[in-house]
Amino acid sequence: MSSPEEPVWEIEPHTKAKHEILRRYLQGWFPIMTSFSRKVIYLDGFAGPGIYRSGEEGSPIIAIRCLMEHKLRERIIRKNNQVIFVFIEKDANRKRILEENIRERFPNLPENVEVHVINAEFEPTMKDILDDLEERGAKLAPTFAFLDPFGFSGLPMEIISRFMSYRYCEVLITFMTGFVNRFVNADDAREVIFDELFATREWRKVREYDSPEKRRNFIIDLYRKQLRLVGNARFVRSFEMVGKHNQVIYDLVFATNGLKGLKVMKEAMWTVDPRGTYRFSDTTDVNQKYLLDFTDKKHWISDAADMVFRAFKGRTATIDEIEEYVIIETPYLFRKEILKYLELQSKIINVSERKRRLTFPDECVITFSNWFLFKNK
Repeated sequence: MSSPEEPVWEIEPHTKAKHEILRRYLQGWFPIMTSFSRKVIYLDGFAGPGIYRSGEEGSPIIAIRCLMEHKLRERIIRKNNQVIFVFIEKDANRKRILEENIRERFPNLPENVEVHVINAEFEPTMKDILDDLEERGAKLAPTFAFLDPFGFSGLPMEIISRFMSYRYCEVLITFMTGFVNRFVNADDAREVIFDELFATREWRKVREYDSPEKRRNFIIDLYRKQLRLVGNARFVRSFEMVGKHNQVIYDLVFATNGLKGLKVMKEAMWTVDPRGTYRFSDTTDVNQKYLLDFTDKKHWISDAADMVFRAFKGRTATIDEIEEYVIIETPYLFRKEILKYLELQSKIINVSERKRRLTFPDECVITFSNWFLFKNK
């Protein structure tokens, strides 16, 4: 997916899915962050013009609208709170169009909502911001960074690592897996870019694989690993964006240090793909986000329950510990139906702090049996 020559272009179906994930995550992020921090920042590192050829809104407009139309708006932007939007766009024409779109759609923003549109490249701009903070010994306010580049240059792991070293900072990255896979036999100049992208020379091992699928898996697995090892991210979750020819165009990669952030992002991702496979294909009807066979919890509750039982068989754990396991270690969401399913199978033998069977109070402690009935495949 190369950068379009025109300042405004047609939106792709997978972009709509990406924007839906962004919108739903911000609906949770704004009230959570402003509940304990008086200043929060939304950063769009590759902002674009803010609009598509047929009138669809781009990520900068979506982010501001998410705030201004939020049902908790009055609480989020109450007195003494400050919400700052920073949009970085290197193309001067697209930057101008973005500014015009913001003025047209949001002519009367509150004084404590600031919008900064910067005509520059992301990498040097972010480096200057981080250098300034470090020189002054200052801290970066809770920041959500949406990094959606064309291609793979200008997004070194060093910048991600420095950004993620600040508490309550998170990133959602469009990682161009397809481009990386295509150019792994690149010249010396591109090799330097890849070294910076991964912060390791280990990516060269991908050349040992003949299978395109194995190459792709190696690339995204290495990037996720580097985000944890080098990028200062405790939790990493990715979402495949699949094109009309059933090839992975890119991966949407989320990195955070907060369990609550991971939980909210998984909920947002499942809105687009309730199967829990974190895939969205252009061949899918984009208007049909809730597929009946996948939104039925019976489709995945039993699989999630099996994973929980394998982890806690013969043990006693709090419901919080079980929820944390599901959020971090499985592709699924935490639902109490998982526990109900296990109790009906006699795999849960005791639950504290409750008055009725098949109920699981928030403070309960759960004891699992010590046997396992293997599922028939």
